[in-house]
Amino acid sequence: MRNSSEERKIFEEQGFYVGRGLFSADEVAAMREHFMDLRAEGPKPGDMGGDKKKGENDPLNKYARMINMHNWDEKSKSWQADERFTKLASKLVGDNVLLCQTMLYFKPPGARGQGLHQDNQYIRKEPIIAAWLALDDCDAANGQMIMVPGSHKHGILPVKPADLSKSFTSGESVIPEGLKEVGVDMKAGDVLFFGGFIIHGSYPNTTTDRFRRTFIVHYYAEHTRELPVDEKTMMSKLAAVVA
Repeated sequence: MRNSSEERKIFEEQGFYVGRGLFSADEVAAMREHFMDLRAEGPKPGDMGGDKKKGENDPLNKYARMINMHNWDEKSKSWQADERFTKLASKLVGDNVLLCQTMLYFKPPGARGQGLHQDNQYIRKEPIIAAWLALDDCDAANGQMIMVPGSHKHGILPVKPADLSKSFTSGESVIPEGLKEVGVDMKAGDVLFFGGFIIHGSYPNTTTDRFRRTFIVHYYAEHTRELPVDEKTMMSKLAAVVA
């Protein structure tokens, strides 16, 4: 692993940093099994992602995204506090970090992705930082994470409706002219760290036999500021219009 100054430099320049091999194959296998077992139990609080009108034709009806599992699952509560997340997140954001939320994306074969967005278009405190742990190998075919390097330097950006045939969420970010999307190939056990202003998201899983499961923790910096109310940059306002 690079030293902390090199990691911070990459994070500040690109808006994200990939910690390679932070979790072992055995650890991610145990996490996959745990969350698949939880999903098989049935609905959980806050499940999101499927289109009810499509029934079994939408794989996210069976494998909906979980959120805030730490509130009802002891293993999730323990994993979100792992120092491999918290120490590096703290170094990258330049402050101590506090838990904001946990999520688990299953992204089964055929599932839609998520429109490219900034987390601060949803969460109105900054700075925040996400730790995105790949539980499966991720590439273009199964819907790897897409980042827009440098977009974090443009502040909070306007939102617009997303293509719901490709995204399970209704909104996406307006990408500043001149910036380009980059796919991030990852191995299971890698962790992608990114801030609240970096544009990111994913495209559909086009495989027939591969999941792209990820355990995600969002942290607040210990010292944050509230982002101003601005309907042009808030996904909640756009969602209300789309609905």
